[in-house]
Amino acid sequence: MTSASGNGGSQPGSQPGSEDEIIRLLSDPAVFGPVDRVETHVSLVFLGPRRVYKLKRAVTFPYLDFSTPEKRRLACEAEIRINRRTAPSIYLGVVAITRQANGTLALDGDGEAVDWVVEMERFDEHTLFDRLARKGGLDRAMMEDLADAIADFHHMAESRTDGGGDGIAMIIDSNAECFAGVEQGILDQAEAETLTEFSLQALKALAPVLDRRRDSGRVRHCHGDLHLRNICIVEGRPTLFDAIEFND
Repeated sequence: MTSASGNGGSQPGSQPGSEDEIIRLLSDPAVFGPVDRVETHVSLVFLGPRRVYKLKRAVTFPYLDFSTPEKRRLACEAEIRINRRTAPSIYLGVVAITRQANGTLALDGDGEAVDWVVEMERFDEHTLFDRLARKGGLDRAMMEDLADAIADFHHMAESRTDGGGDGIAMIIDSNAECFAGVEQGILDQAEAETLTEFSLQALKALAPVLDRRRDSGRVRHCHGDLHLRNICIVEGRPTLFDAIEFND
């Protein structure tokens, strides 16, 4: 168990930890060594020498809801479960952020849990496929190994009955809601509405094909965000990680 003093004004009990307070805990070198930090719109990732801790931010978007500690706990558990399919050696488990008797926060302490983080084994970032691609380091043998890894993963992935045309319709609706919520001036709203209209027209034409694929078992619970930055080398093999956990 490792702890930090937080903001100094916290009280024992069930008071949740603020994001700033948890950031101070996970940024403290005394917790698990020198720390680098990566921020996205939904997560804060703290990279130590051997371990990585991923904190889900208290945010809500049309496609995810991390607004409460309980929802973040469930999302952490889902992230471990989903990513262990392809990267079991990276995804170690879910660790509680606890409120200690003296009011401070601790990582996996004996106090009451106020939030949770995903614990991961740190891998060599130089093996990320986007970095290798920029250096011309993706040779034919490596890409064939990657293709085999993806094909094997898709073959064993669970078939889903909630996809097909209905699944694509949900994505189009979610995209339209996101477009409408974008800060004024970033998107041309008329063009965004045209994109939504064309997407719905295409879906109407293709829905029967999509439904037949679903009914024949060809809709699978795969990765959801598979690009070169979410592939690395672990034990000499291409490894897929950071799959979507917040939206089935």
